[in-house]
Amino acid sequence: MATVTLEMEGKDLERVLGQLGVGATYIDGVEAPQEFRFNFSGGWYTKTAVKQAMDILNSRYGYNYEINTSGGFTVTRQKKNRQFVSCGDTVNSIKEAVANDPNGKQKCYLCFGKGADGYITTNFDEAVHILIAGTTGSGKSSLLNSLIMQILCFSTANVILIDPKNGAEFGLYEQDIHDRVEHVAKDTQDAVKWLKVAVNIMEQRYSEMSRKGLKKYDGKSIIVVIDELADLMMTSKKEVEEHIIRIAQKGRAAGIHLIVATQDPRAKVVTGLIKYNLPTKVCLKTANAQHSMNIIDVGRGAELLDKGDGLVKLPSSPDLIRAQTPFITDEEIINCLTH
Repeated sequence: MATVTLEMEGKDLERVLGQLGVGATYIDGVEAPQEFRFNFSGGWYTKTAVKQAMDILNSRYGYNYEINTSGGFTVTRQKKNRQFVSCGDTVNSIKEAVANDPNGKQKCYLCFGKGADGYITTNFDEAVHILIAGTTGSGKSSLLNSLIMQILCFSTANVILIDPKNGAEFGLYEQDIHDRVEHVAKDTQDAVKWLKVAVNIMEQRYSEMSRKGLKKYDGKSIIVVIDELADLMMTSKKEVEEHIIRIAQKGRAAGIHLIVATQDPRAKVVTGLIKYNLPTKVCLKTANAQHSMNIIDVGRGAELLDKGDGLVKLPSSPDLIRAQTPFITDEEIINCLTH
């Protein structure tokens, strides 16, 4: 039996779409970790015609689609065997980015995983602050721990870790022998205290910058990582939101950045101010479409797979990027912290 290539499948889709009233030209096909993607340029069609045609193709063959900002659209088909991404798989992408940037370690490069166009790598100068959401089993914890390891291994930044569930997620980091983990807060009271510490450090840095005539702090960055925002917002919403917003609005120039995660992205948890001021978003599988809307303004998060399937929104791009985010083992974390 002859092997069907992506180009053959794409050309066949072009023919079938034409028969269904959608005149578009197949451009190329790409294999992503979770799916095959077929890109089409604009032609004679309306969005209504595309939706009607794709409803037919979805019911018959499982194809989905998304309209691109360029005016074309992309047809997708889920893979039977997904390609998973380990934290180790992201290393070369980060190493390359750091090596090609004279200030790479100071900017603190991160890799969110792998998409159709390769590894998705950015830095805190561009990402500024990061909001992550995903339900139980979505891969949120693995992504968080992978990002922390990337920070500790490939940058000069220190981290403040906030884990209000008594250290269930970040307790391992107390084994750090390199003095890069400044503190692990394990309850709400300690979390609020250390958010206040971060705010005070930020204000002190602004005073120092003013004395030196600097527009940007020239020392070591501090990354504040919050594992479960919902727990903090339930008990100390006013203080927590106030500290997060202050850091989000002023922290960039002072070298203070946020990674905030939650498995419960209701509007009462991810408030409008928090959402607006954390410009980089990673939406993993959500419990429902509304939770996805609260993070990335579309309901597609509810349609994602579990175990690291995500949609990444970077400030530099209007498009969502589907990515397989990395996983990491406890053994890898301990090895990094103790060697």
